[in-house]
Amino acid sequence: MDGPCYYPPAVAALGRRRDLLSFSENVNFVLLRSALEDFESSTLSAVPGLLGKLRYLARLHKGGGAYSHWGLGRVYGSGPAENAIRASHQTLVSQILRTPLRDLADDLKSSAAAAQIADREFLSSLEKPVGNVLPAQSLHASAKHFRSVLQALSALARNKAPATSRDESPLPPPVQ
Repeated sequence: MDGPCYYPPAVAALGRRRDLLSFSENVNFVLLRSALEDFESSTLSAVPGLLGKLRYLARLHKGGGAYSHWGLGRVYGSGPAENAIRASHQTLVSQILRTPLRDLADDLKSSAAAAQIADREFLSSLEKPVGNVLPAQSLHASAKHFRSVLQALSALARNKAPATSRDESPLPPPVQ
């Protein structure tokens, strides 16, 4: 391995006592990722779309701030796993609330397609358990903002009228 090796502090301390520790020549140490890095780069990144990720997190949210993810809990312990998922959930909701509605409408289409359900069915899966869709102890204003975003997306999904781009001029009136 090129470059300096990193030895966790406990291993480094044991390494000073050569009589307690012996390694073969082929030992490699791997830097471990935090539960948050692991969850976001391995699990959450595999879920398409912001709204798709939110739906996934809502399924992990057991209410009252508790989250359950068997694999993450097994590797990192339930406390660090819950903290990682909670942090991802809070970050994702903030990101969704900052995203323009036009982009969320596109995201809805791709997230629903990936889940193999209709847009309206996808939205209803987010609307019903709003307590699980939002992280515990979300600000009241964030919850209201989130509900208004869902209502706007629902209205767009119901109407499915093609929106005119800001850059496009309206069609000219018909010639008589």
